[in-house]
Amino acid sequence: MSAWQVSADQLQLDISGVSDDIAGNVRAFLSIAAFENQAVTSESRLRYLHRRAQQEIQEALEPFGYYNPDIETKLQQLDDGNWQAIYTIAPGPRVTLSRVNIQILGYGESDTAFQDIVASTSLVVGSSLNHQAYSRLKNRLQSTAAERGYYGARFERSRIYVNREDNTAEIDLIYATGLRTRIGEIRFSENPISENLLRRYPRFDEGDYIDVTRLIDLQSALIDSNYFADVEVLPQLSELEEGEVPIQVSLTARPRTLYRAGLGYGTDTGARLQLGMDRRYVNSRGHRMSTNLRLSEIRNDITGSYLIPGSDPRFDQYGIRGRYSDESSDTIDSQTYAIGGIWQKQVGAWERVLTLDLEHEEFTFDNDKRSIFMLIPRARFSKVVADDLFNTRKGHNLGFGVAATSESLLSDVSLLQLTVNGKRVDPLGDNWRLLSRFEVGATYTDSFDKLPASMRFYAGGDNSVRGYDYQKLGPVNENGRVIGGQYLMVGSVEADYMFRPDWRLAAFVDAGNAFDNFSEPVKTSAGVGVRWQSPVGPIRLDLAKPIEDSGFRIHFTLGPDL
Repeated sequence: MSAWQVSADQLQLDISGVSDDIAGNVRAFLSIAAFENQAVTSESRLRYLHRRAQQEIQEALEPFGYYNPDIETKLQQLDDGNWQAIYTIAPGPRVTLSRVNIQILGYGESDTAFQDIVASTSLVVGSSLNHQAYSRLKNRLQSTAAERGYYGARFERSRIYVNREDNTAEIDLIYATGLRTRIGEIRFSENPISENLLRRYPRFDEGDYIDVTRLIDLQSALIDSNYFADVEVLPQLSELEEGEVPIQVSLTARPRTLYRAGLGYGTDTGARLQLGMDRRYVNSRGHRMSTNLRLSEIRNDITGSYLIPGSDPRFDQYGIRGRYSDESSDTIDSQTYAIGGIWQKQVGAWERVLTLDLEHEEFTFDNDKRSIFMLIPRARFSKVVADDLFNTRKGHNLGFGVAATSESLLSDVSLLQLTVNGKRVDPLGDNWRLLSRFEVGATYTDSFDKLPASMRFYAGGDNSVRGYDYQKLGPVNENGRVIGGQYLMVGSVEADYMFRPDWRLAAFVDAGNAFDNFSEPVKTSAGVGVRWQSPVGPIRLDLAKPIEDSGFRIHFTLGPDL
C-alpha cells in the first residue's frame, strides 16, 4: 500500500508505565493522539507524528518533575490492517529542589497574607519539582496582590533552572509588591436613600487599605438591604493618585412599592388567601412599611409594621407594629387586638427580637366569653445554620423565647411563659436524610382560667403530632372540649430517601401532647409521605395514623425543612 493511499484502517494508542494523571497529560501532548480510533488516511503522516512522539512525551513529563525518562516507542501495523502506537515510559526519578529562593519585596514583605502563602508552599529544598505547584504559587501571589490593593505588583524574577545531569533544580522567584493602595473618597451614585444611611453599611473607612473582600461584603449588604436591584462597588483605578483610589458605589433602586398576593392550602388552615404591600423605603432615611392580610377557613389576620434602620442597618431595626387576629376553630374562638413596639438585632449568629405589646383578647369556651387585657414584653432568640435553606442536606435551627405579664403592670393576669424549639437535618449517605424536631413550652401562672386562648398550648396538626387534627390535643373541660394546657412537649423523627431528583419518600414517628400535668398520656402517631422539591421549597403530602386512637389523617404542607 502506497503512502498516499486511502485506508479504512484505524489507529490504536497504548501508553503504559505512568499513573493515570500523567498518562492523561501525555495523551494531551501527543499529536498522534488526534488519530486514535480514527481511519488512517496517510501512512506518511502517521509515521511523521510518531517520530515526534518522544519529544512530546518528554515535554508532557516535565510539569511533573520528570526530566530524565526512558521512553520506548513502537508503531506497527497489525494483521487485521489496523495500526498500533505503543509508548512505554519509565519516568525515572523526579527532579529535586537543591535551592529555593522566594522573596517578597515592598510593602507586602510585612503583610501576613503573603507570608502565609510563602510558608505554605510545598516548594522547599529537598522536595520534588512540581511545575503545577510553582504556577499555583505565582497565581496566589498575583491574586492576593490584586485583592489587597497592590496594584503595581510585578515579578522581578521568575525562573526555574533544571540541571538534567544531576537531576536537580533551582527556583528563583522575586515578587515586588510596591505600595499598598488606600481607600480614597467613597462615592455613592444618585439614589433615593440618604448618604447618611448608606455610610453606615461599609465595614471600612476612607484611608483604610484596599481589601476586595470588604468591597464584596458591602455590595452584598446593599443588595440584601432590599433597597436596590443592582449594586456595583468598584475602585476607580484610572484615578489612582498618591497611593489612594476612590471607591464608586453605583446603585439602581428597586421599585418603591411591592404588592404581594398568594393562594394556598394546608390541612391545618384549609384554603388560604394572602394579600400584602411592602413599602421598601417610605423616605430617604430608609424607613419601611408593611401591611398584610391573610384569610383562611380557620384564622384571619391583619398585620402592619413600620420599621426604622438602627445604628447598624444590616442587622438592626426597630419600629411599631399592630395586629388583629380572628381565630375560629373547633378548639379556639378568639379575637385579638394588639399594638406595640419591636426591636430586631443580629447578635453574633443569633437573631434577637424584643417586643412590647398591648393586647386585648376576647375568647370563648363553651359559651363562656371572657376578655383579657395584657401588657406583654417578649424576647425571642433564634438562629438557622444550613448548607441550603430551600433544599437542605445538613443544617439546624434553634429558638427560645420568654414572655411575661404582671397584674401590677397593666395586665389582668400574671404569667411567665417559656418556649424552646429546634429542628435538625442530617445526611445519611448520598440519598438518605434524618430529620428531627422538638418543641417544649411551659406557662407559670396562678390564674390559668384567665389565660387567653392564644397563649395556651395545643398539639396536633401538620407541624405538631400528625395523625390528629389541628390543635385537637390538650386538656379538656367537663364537656370534652380541648381548652389548652400549661405545658407542651412535641417531638418527631423522620427519615426520607431521594428515589429520583427532587422527589423523596419519607417515614416518620411523631409524639407529644399539651398538658396541665405530666401524668397525662403522650399521643403517638406514625406515617409515610412523599416530598417534592418545588422551586418555592419542599411540598409534603403525608398519611399519618395515630397509635393510640382510630382513624388516619392526610397532611399537606409547603415550606422549608428548617
